[in-house]
Amino acid sequence: MTMPEKLEILIRRKGISKTDLASLAGITYRALANYLSGGRNPRKSILEKLAELLDTTPEFLQDQNRSLILSSEERFTCNAESPEAAIDAALSLLDHCKRIFRNCADENALSVRDKQALFSCMSEIYFSQKENNSEVKSDAT
Repeated sequence: MTMPEKLEILIRRKGISKTDLASLAGITYRALANYLSGGRNPRKSILEKLAELLDTTPEFLQDQNRSLILSSEERFTCNAESPEAAIDAALSLLDHCKRIFRNCADENALSVRDKQALFSCMSEIYFSQKENNSEVKSDAT
């Protein structure tokens, strides 16, 4: 995993904007964008500051043989092939699902049984669409 990939993920995990991170690190947003694109590498002092702000070490950021353990959501966003608008819509859906499936004491929350039924419905929609798409591809060949 490259340093720019690690930086992107760690910034997302930290929940900080890139503009704020650049400011906290004492660099311009353009400099940070160059590091994130892989166009430039940060000086040692900047790398140390970024690592500190992102709760990691400079050595980890630089070592391409070491990777972060990604959540399924992070794997999705890192490996996504769809247009950005579709990815944004999917991430919005994931955020909404997190709120629905979260266990909370809210009197309006779904029961465990209802959450299981909802998940079944979602799975059924996915597999039904997947099957339909397979049939369409078979017919085309």
